[in-house]
Amino acid sequence: MLAVAAVQSGGSQTPGAGEPKKLKVDAYSRHLQWLRDPEQVAEAVVEMGFDGLDITVRPYLGRVDPEKVAQGLPPFVNTSRKHGLLVRTITCPISDADSPNAEKILQTASELGITHYWWGTFRYEQGKPVMPQLEALKPRVAKLAALNAKYKMTAMYHTYSGSGTVGSAIWDLLHVLRNFDPAQVGFHYDVGHMTNAGGNGTWALSMRAAGPYIAGVTAKDSVFESTVNVTGGGPMRPENAAIVAASGRRGGGGPPGPGGRGGDGRGGRGGDGPSPNAVAGEGARGGRGGRGGGNPNWRVRQAPLGTGMDDLPQVAAILKEINFAGPVEIQAEYPNGGAESAQDKITLPRAQVLGAMKRDLLALRVAWRPSGLL
Repeated sequence: MLAVAAVQSGGSQTPGAGEPKKLKVDAYSRHLQWLRDPEQVAEAVVEMGFDGLDITVRPYLGRVDPEKVAQGLPPFVNTSRKHGLLVRTITCPISDADSPNAEKILQTASELGITHYWWGTFRYEQGKPVMPQLEALKPRVAKLAALNAKYKMTAMYHTYSGSGTVGSAIWDLLHVLRNFDPAQVGFHYDVGHMTNAGGNGTWALSMRAAGPYIAGVTAKDSVFESTVNVTGGGPMRPENAAIVAASGRRGGGGPPGPGGRGGDGRGGRGGDGPSPNAVAGEGARGGRGGRGGGNPNWRVRQAPLGTGMDDLPQVAAILKEINFAGPVEIQAEYPNGGAESAQDKITLPRAQVLGAMKRDLLALRVAWRPSGLL
């Protein structure tokens, strides 16, 4: 068990006097799947004005095949760095030390000077007590932390909203992590998902609590919208009444936790959602939010950064408060010609697709500039 001082110091934070350290913002290579050549990818990232690139090492919708990571990752990294880009983060399918290719991926990444990677995702086995499931995760986290220590890597557990996902409440996974070194295991704090999961500003309390363990941040935005329109105080239209009747609910009420993405409550295919497996399963592809017990009369709609529910200035203020100094990236999951869902071909002009992602970066810089972080 670590001394309290070691936990409070935070593996991803570097407290210092005076001005906070300027953060660097990465592009997410998943949104550039339609550009297959590493040179083209690097040129696009530079054109948009990002500082670095998070490279996906995945068997599905990835830039590098995990089975061939030792051969595929170095040239991609070297090409990106040749263009002046940082490469400090990869996204890979590691949920614990026993995940396929875990050690090979971490060894290759470490030898290339990469320091962080996406980690997860765990899901609850519904109908069983929560706390024993969390306790069962601790030996798995311990084994992964030891592997990370060996390769000087930090695992960033990507946070999702939804009642079936470990980490959506922050406090649950924080309970698991609190006796481990945050230089080895921490949160990849998804601003959009955590805003959805922590309504009425509760996300800010959770963010402060998780502060020492926030190893990286993902910025994206969304809004809640109703799937049942009742306007003017008149009677409900028959088609909307049918939706409410099918849901087994009486309708009305406020937005629930963001379970399903569509009006039928089912998770969509396009987003980087958690695995449908239980706690014992690997992190994998899934829908934006997945099945979380959400009211089907409401859905989450992804939005360009700065146009949704995120309070980006307050996020920046808290990051400054907790002395955050880790990787930051932007996910653009709103409709953008197929780039949002890692399509091989886009249906919009290249300039329009890249322009939308550049606009997200500018929105983040405008919102965070007063804090001195960017």
